[in-house]
Amino acid sequence: MVTVVSVSLPDHLVRKVDRAVEEYGFKSRSDLIKTALQAFLEDEDNKASGSYRLIVVLSDHKSSPYVDKNIVGLIHSYSEELIALYHQILQGPYCITIAVVGGKDDWRTIVKKLRSLNGVLSVQSLPV
Repeated sequence: MVTVVSVSLPDHLVRKVDRAVEEYGFKSRSDLIKTALQAFLEDEDNKASGSYRLIVVLSDHKSSPYVDKNIVGLIHSYSEELIALYHQILQGPYCITIAVVGGKDDWRTIVKKLRSLNGVLSVQSLPV
C-alpha cells in the first residue's frame, strides 16, 4: 500500500531537487524525497539505538612502520559503516586514530581486526 503525501517546498528547494533527480538518476521527485526521508529516519534510528561507535586506536609507528597505513586502510574497507575518521601523530612514536562507525554489529569485527594488527597498542570502543 502506498499513501500519497503532499509536501510544499519553496521554489529554490524544488530547483535543487530537480537538479538532484537529474544528476543522481532518480526516477522522480517522489523517489528522491522518499530516499532522503528513509536515510534520515534510519540515521535517527541508529542514533536512538546507540548503534554508532567511537573507536579509538593507539599505535606505535616505530615498532611497525606500516601500522598507521594498515589501520586507516582497514577502517576504510568498512566505508559503508564509516561516519568519520581522524588520524593524528602524537609525541614520540605514537599515533592516535579515531573513527565513528555505524551499523549494528560491524564495529565488533573492525575492533577485532584492529587489535590483531602489529603495532597497535590499544583499541577502545564506546557507544555514541
